[in-house]
Amino acid sequence: MLILRRKQGESILIGDGIEIEIIDLSAGRVKLGITAPAHVTILRKEIKLAGDQNLEAAKGINVTTIAGLLTHLRSNQSY
Repeated sequence: MLILRRKQGESILIGDGIEIEIIDLSAGRVKLGITAPAHVTILRKEIKLAGDQNLEAAKGINVTTIAGLLTHLRSNQSY
């Protein structure tokens, strides 16, 4: 892991197309501005982890369970 110190208004460059700028600093928080090519996905780590957990949980669901859930939902519709 590379650790750098930056002040507000300073940037870090990654490769040829990614720039991370320190926009604001406050007590215990930092606001970043990220410029990157459109094909580069940028996510907060907790969002990525939640998505990975959802995909893993979905692997454990079988067709019978889904069919039963659909039947239950259809029988409880109110118009």
